[in-house]
Amino acid sequence: MKRFTIYLFGLILLQLTAIAQSVHNRNHAGNLPTGYYNNAEGLSCSTLKTALASIISNPNNTFLYSEVIPAHEKTDKRRNDNNTADIVWDIYSDNPSGPESYTFRFDASERCGSYTKEGDCYNREHTFPQSWFNSELPMMSDLHHVFPTDGFVNGLRANFAFGEVSNPSKTTLNGSKLGTGNNFGYTSTVFEPINAYKGDIARAILYMIVRYETLLPQWKSNSNANDILDGTIYPGLDAWHLKTLFKWHIQDPVSDKEKNRNDSIFTILGNRNPFIDRPEWVFQIWSCTGLITNTSVTNTINNSTDRFRIYPNPSTTGNIQINISNNSQVIHYELIDIKGKIIYNSQTNSGQSSISLNISHLRNGQYIVRFKGKDFMEYKKIILARP
Repeated sequence: MKRFTIYLFGLILLQLTAIAQSVHNRNHAGNLPTGYYNNAEGLSCSTLKTALASIISNPNNTFLYSEVIPAHEKTDKRRNDNNTADIVWDIYSDNPSGPESYTFRFDASERCGSYTKEGDCYNREHTFPQSWFNSELPMMSDLHHVFPTDGFVNGLRANFAFGEVSNPSKTTLNGSKLGTGNNFGYTSTVFEPINAYKGDIARAILYMIVRYETLLPQWKSNSNANDILDGTIYPGLDAWHLKTLFKWHIQDPVSDKEKNRNDSIFTILGNRNPFIDRPEWVFQIWSCTGLITNTSVTNTINNSTDRFRIYPNPSTTGNIQINISNNSQVIHYELIDIKGKIIYNSQTNSGQSSISLNISHLRNGQYIVRFKGKDFMEYKKIILARP
């Protein structure tokens, strides 16, 4: 028991050190100016969309494409799992629940160049492909949708739309997939990132649909942009893609990574992604289309299966038991507060039938447990209500 206590203390100390280092590495935190969104308050639907477009299009700085990679060292840097070095925060190679197969440093020798396989080098991934806007500025260097990623996987994704894959033709080392599936009726080839970054990508694309709304009608005829664009300013997106992005936006809430990135980009470009600052605006803008429903995190939880049963819930002590039925795989789970911050994460063993969770150190209120397996992601609500 003494050895376990020392081991546990060591793990906690390492985690606290990592957190402290992460905070130290933040470029900026919470630098949203007072009144930044005043002209959008109280609006909805297309009116809100256009108001936000006006806000985030100012200032309209021309940021050079050559400046993107140096900027990524400020916006997309993290400590490695051992907390020994700064690495590129690559959403196509990152493994949020274990060791990565490879990592990149912000070093000229690790930039592409040529590549033949994963891990060769990293470059710039445009979540909204360059061919859709003719590789023009300012879109080409708009950091809000340009991420540093593995060059090989970036090339694999090419200019395919994002969606969910049930028949993969290629699966990457971190679990991203290229292939086909039925995405609300769209059955052509799509690229699916891992669950941890689906919300990031959804909010990046929705930002583009707002920021450059007046250009959307002319972009529809570029390359295969018509796979997602409907040729209008509002709603701007085809029904299948809007539903997919909204689903991902709900399932993968705004993270600290996104908030810090948004703050850092604001100091560089002078504008923000409103869906990171105000996630509720996604529904408020596109609810008038009749294509999405007001699915909150709670509603998503209530629609889940009985694979996980939590008791007592509400808890008056903070001691929670989670029973798992028919568990035949490793399941990753995260405790998330109502602001989307991940408080704790761990994983089960294959065959494990229960989890003991102590949240007595947290404030009373509602929390979410997100469970992720090979073929599912499920949410459960926990209420802490100590006397």
